[in-house]
Order: sequence, then structure tokens, then C-alpha cells
Amino acid sequence: MNSAYECINTLHAGGTELTKKMDNQIGLSRIINALEIKRKGLPLDEIALSLVSARIDNPDSVLKSVKHVREASSAALEFDIKPEEIHERTYYRGLELLGKNAERIYPSLIDKVNKKFGLDLNYVFIDWTSSFFNGDSCKLAKLGFSRDHRPDKKQVKIGLAMTAGKCIPFHFSVEEGNLVDTKQFRKDYRTIESRLPKTALMIFDKGANSKENGELIRNSGRDYLTAIKNTTELRERMTQVDKSLMVELFSYKTGDRVFAWWKKRDEVYEYFYFDERKAKRDAKKREGEIKKILLEKEELAKKIRGKGAKGLRRLTKRKKVTKELNNVIVTTEVTIQKRLVKKTDEEILAELEKDKDLDGFFALESSRRLKPKRALRLYRRKDKIEKLICDLKNVHRIRPFRVWTDNAVKGAALICMIATLFVGLCQQAMGVVGKTKKTLLDRLRRLTLVITRDAFGVIISKKFANVTKFLEKFMDL
Repeated sequence: MNSAYECINTLHAGGTELTKKMDNQIGLSRIINALEIKRKGLPLDEIALSLVSARIDNPDSVLKSVKHVREASSAALEFDIKPEEIHERTYYRGLELLGKNAERIYPSLIDKVNKKFGLDLNYVFIDWTSSFFNGDSCKLAKLGFSRDHRPDKKQVKIGLAMTAGKCIPFHFSVEEGNLVDTKQFRKDYRTIESRLPKTALMIFDKGANSKENGELIRNSGRDYLTAIKNTTELRERMTQVDKSLMVELFSYKTGDRVFAWWKKRDEVYEYFYFDERKAKRDAKKREGEIKKILLEKEELAKKIRGKGAKGLRRLTKRKKVTKELNNVIVTTEVTIQKRLVKKTDEEILAELEKDKDLDGFFALESSRRLKPKRALRLYRRKDKIEKLICDLKNVHRIRPFRVWTDNAVKGAALICMIATLFVGLCQQAMGVVGKTKKTLLDRLRRLTLVITRDAFGVIISKKFANVTKFLEKFMDL
């Protein structure tokens, strides 16, 4: 045939190939098909696989993901999806079904992962984050403490549980945006409790530390390790610690040392630490706060001396706040004025330096008797789940949610979690755990599929392009 009549298309193939390989190994499509929740139209497993591949290739909204599958991805070809079946409405309805059954799909997927890779659940990290939401019709979306620094937006809360060994997220939950960590911990723990061995040690932040949660874990026969909340009572107890009795644990490369002292209090072990490096950071932070407050105080005094009452009026700021309801836009005017407090410089310094002697101190508690060095290193490994949260937000772009119902939000979260899981498993299989997910995805996204068709649209040839040594290793998985 004359090559002049040939048509050549180049499609993104990295996300599709990764999704296809992971599906072959752990069977996401088989899990979804076994549920028999969609019998007409485009199969639900094909919707899920193509959305996951789009989330890996070009993470964005569902609308743009559908456009990516239709126009720029090899997913439609590899997952046998006809072009006329790719409609936004079809995918949104599929997302609703996926979200409605997320609590059945993801645990089943993790069971397959456990059989294939073997998950060590003896040490489990738990953490929570929030993701803001655009819209008003989702019942889960409520105003609450925003980790995204968007207190003006409604949000949903996301809970995560991850293995300490291979760093696999084996559980996630989506809850109301105003639910506090202590209550969400209880809901998450009761969900995963049956999966945990009796030797499990739960490691979580002080935000979820409460007497009720500690008793819940101990009564189930398991243990926990967490930080103690920085209360007045804790500060009083830390001031009573004799530094001369503290044992040196280790030193950093800079020469700064870490000391510890521990004791049993009621049914838990308390660990008090003094970190010289942290003490320097705390002192530097306090110094910056003092300079900032004194500078603001001086600037305020100059304005008052120079302008009098007019200067005070200029300290008052007014701004308009617009709030969109269902079919009404409400605009209000808010007045903000800085509170004037009569304090001398000495009083300000005394207030900021009252806890100066506690610089570098912090405390942990555990229901299991651990050596203080072991307890500290286990707790500091908690940053792995914090990195997972960072990947969800910055690599897979779970925020903001651009869907409008509870099930659609859960479905969007499920797609992001599966994409994160697949990338993590790929890191394990390729032995590149030290590489960040962003680095891995940047390399995968270079893979393209070149398709040559004849004048009648029949495929003549398919071949991969931009295949580097890294991608050769990936293709051989």
C-alpha cells in the first residue's frame, strides 16, 4: 500500500502499560467483575482501568481524564474500549458505582497484594489528611481544620493505614470534613482490626492520642506508639526531668546529641527526649518570633504617633466575602482590626520565653515496653506515611475533588489510591524503592505507542518509542 495513505498516531502508553501489568498480577478487573454491579454498557472494570491509567499518565479531573482516554492514551486500544463508548456521563456513572463499592473493592485488592507480595502488618502507620472540595451538594464535604490551608473551602477527611516494611497503603477511608482525628481513628481501627496480627504495633501522631483510643488498642491485645500532646501537665513533668540522669542515645553528623529518660506511668511507658539539634531550632524559631512581634509593635506605635486616630483607622481593613449557595450568591462585608494590647517589651519577652527551658524536649508513649532508641526510630519512620499523603496530593492530585456526590468522591479517592498502590508495587518489583514516585512516573510518561493505520483505518503496525534502559527493564516485568 502507498505510504502516502498511511496514518500514524502517537499515544501515551506509560500509564496503560503499568496498569495492565499490575492488573495481570493482582487482578483488579477480576475483582470488579466478580461483584456484578454493572451489566450493561461499558464494563465497569474497563472504566476503572482506563481511569487509573489516566491518573498515572496525566492526573487531573474526571472530565479531563475521559478526554485523555479518548484522544491521547493507548488505554482505549489496550483495554478494548470502543471510541463511541467513551462518554463523560458513562464514566461519571461508573465512578459512582466504584465509590459505592470502594469498601469491597480495595480490601479485596489488598488481599491479592498480600498473597502476591506478602505484607508485614506487625508495624502499622496510621495518619489522616483533608482534601478541599469544590461544590455544595456532597454531604461528606464540611468545614473543618484544613491541612490544605483552605479554611474557606469545605473538605473531606481521608484516613490512611500503611505497612511499615514495604510501605503499602492497605486501607483508606473517606469521612466527613469536620470529623476529628481521635474519632476517625476509632472508625479506621475497627475496620482494619480483623486484618492485624496480635503482635501489631500501631504508630500514629499525637492528634489521635486519647485515653479511649489507647484503651481500644490495648483491649484488643495490640500495642501502640504515639507522641504525647503538648499540654501544661506535660510541660510541668518535663521541667522535673533531671538532664544529668538522661542517657545518651546517639549523635548526628553535626555532633548534636540525643538523650532519653523513661519510666512506666500507669499502664503505659513514657519516653522523654532531649535533642540538641531540635533545641537549636526551637531557640532560633523563638528568636524570629520575638523580632517579628517587636517590629510589628514598633511600626504600630509609629503609625499611632504620626497619624493619631487616623492611624488607628488605617489599621482597620475591610473586605468583601462572597459565598455561593445552590442558586444564590451572598456577599457580605467583613471588618478586620488588629487587637491593641498594652504590654511592655519586657512582658512580651517574658511571655515568649516562659518555656525556654523546654527547648529540644519532646515525649512519646507506648503500651509496649520498648527501648527508648527503638521507640524514637520507629516513631520517626512515620514520615513514610506523610510522604504517601504528599504523593497523593502533589503527584496523583487527589485535591481538589471535582465531583459532587458522596459516592463519586469515594470513587475518585479509590482511583487515586489504586494508582498510588500500582506505582508503589512497581517500585518494589523494579527494586527502585529509593526513587520517588514523581521520578518513576516522569520516566514512565516518556513511553509512547506509535500506531500506523492504512487508509481504511486498519492497524498495520504498533511499536513503542522512547524506550530507555529504565523502560526496557519496566517492559520486562
